[in-house]
Amino acid sequence: MTSTYLALGSNLGARIDYLRDAVQALNGPVRCSRVYETAPVQAPAGSGPFLNAAVGIDFKADPQALLELVNRLESQANRIRIQTHGPRTLDVDVIYVEGMVSNDPQMTVPHPRCSDRAFVIAPLMDIDPELARRLNPEMAAILRQAVDLGLSEVYPGVSIYGEPLC
Repeated sequence: MTSTYLALGSNLGARIDYLRDAVQALNGPVRCSRVYETAPVQAPAGSGPFLNAAVGIDFKADPQALLELVNRLESQANRIRIQTHGPRTLDVDVIYVEGMVSNDPQMTVPHPRCSDRAFVIAPLMDIDPELARRLNPEMAAILRQAVDLGLSEVYPGVSIYGEPLC
């Protein structure tokens, strides 16, 4: 079993339901962050806010099977890819897989931009603060304090939306 971390995001339709359905489809021991609402990053004008969460799973299959899992979760949410960074029912990114480094364009691990994004690091702080600190020590330290002060005061556009999904 390998510790694997996924980032979930949704900014179309019943956002919270898409996140809940993805977590339920993982079928197994899952560690879930709280749900955060965040302003869209690099999204087309008029894109709505995202709900974001992180989940930790113990995954024992190969990278191809992990990619298939991610694609299946997005497909079950009827994700349609019309434009890069466009609105989506569900976005699932592989953030980190213990012991794995991959530069494959289909699945780069660790995720190449995860350490720069508060909407990834904040949920990771909930389920694995040590990993969050390894990915971005400065942001993790600020977020740790910011959760007590109010996230949107430190990271405009990032706020706690709700309780963990599991």
